[in-house]
Amino acid sequence: MATYTKAKDVETVVEDDPQARATLKEVFENTARWPKGFNGFTADIAVNIDGQEESGTATVKGPKEIELSIEDENLKAFAAENLASIAMHRGPRSFDESDGKYKLTFGDDGVHPLGRSVIMNGDGMSSFYRVKDGRIQQINRRGQRFAFTINVEESAKNPEGKYLTRKYSVFYFDPENGALKDVESYADEYARVGSLDLPQYRRVINSRDGKVSVSSMKLSAHRAL
Repeated sequence: MATYTKAKDVETVVEDDPQARATLKEVFENTARWPKGFNGFTADIAVNIDGQEESGTATVKGPKEIELSIEDENLKAFAAENLASIAMHRGPRSFDESDGKYKLTFGDDGVHPLGRSVIMNGDGMSSFYRVKDGRIQQINRRGQRFAFTINVEESAKNPEGKYLTRKYSVFYFDPENGALKDVESYADEYARVGSLDLPQYRRVINSRDGKVSVSSMKLSAHRAL
């Protein structure tokens, strides 16, 4: 999924629900992340968009510190955007630094097939998750210029018992009228390097210029920095 600019948090008078907080904290702690002190990695990379392919190297130190030796701008942009997204979601951080900084409440009684909704009051994007079986099953965010829903379709546990998302889909909507604008389907694989789970493969299927487009990146020969 593309990275996005976080909307400014807003004031809220909603009271925090300790049960909702405990539920989301459990989810957070069940999710695989890179450890504190992790300085990033380098890897060989092959990027392919609808059959156009180029190989090179990638260095990932953080969401905003990515270097690629890819010449084609379209291929380079795809790899940079997706590596940034992975680094943002896998990067080390505490619960209080992320979703835990908001006032958390339940939005329903949990009869939805994807679980009970947990609302992040005051985050500026009307964000809420659906949580079931100790995992986030759905993410919803809405801003002035974008709105999207992510449905998690498949996850796997690493050797430490932490979850890694393997398949998910993103539905993009017009924030004004709710019309569906695009759908992206993601498939991820990970390479185990020591105690780290590093990106090994990502495939994205979406619509582009009136046709279905398939993009992928494969990483190999990972080396921790």
